[in-house]
Amino acid sequence: MSNTQETKLFADTNITMKSGHLVRDCEVIGEGRYAKLRIASNKQYAGENGEVLTQTNYFDALVSKNLKEAFDTAIALKKGDWVYLKGEDSTRSFDTPEGYKQTASTIFAYKVALKKKADSTESQSEAQAAPGMN
Repeated sequence: MSNTQETKLFADTNITMKSGHLVRDCEVIGEGRYAKLRIASNKQYAGENGEVLTQTNYFDALVSKNLKEAFDTAIALKKGDWVYLKGEDSTRSFDTPEGYKQTASTIFAYKVALKKKADSTESQSEAQAAPGMN
C-alpha cells in the first residue's frame, strides 16, 4: 500500500504503530480471513530509588487476508519473532459473565514487518524496519 493510498484509506482514523515479540505463533481465524497476533512489548523506567523496572504490555492484532502482503507476512510469524505493526486501534466494551465491565483493544494492522529474534536486538531491528514502514 503506497503512502497516497494509505492517506486516502485512513485519512480520518487513528493510526498506531507497535513493536514487540510474539507471545505465541500466529493463528489464522475467522474461516481463514484473519491472522491473529499477540505481542509483548517491554518498557523500562526508573523506580523511586533509581532502580530499573520493566513493565510488559500486551497487544492483540488482526490482519485481514484482503491485505495480502501484510497477511502473508503475519501467517509466517512464530513465537519469539520481533514484529513491527502499523494499523488502526479499535476498542470495544463488554460485560464478563461475573457482571464486570471490560474494555479490550485490538489493532487492525495493514502493515507488518518481521525481524527474527536471533538476528538482532530490538533497537537495531527498529532502525532497520522503520524506514520501510512509512
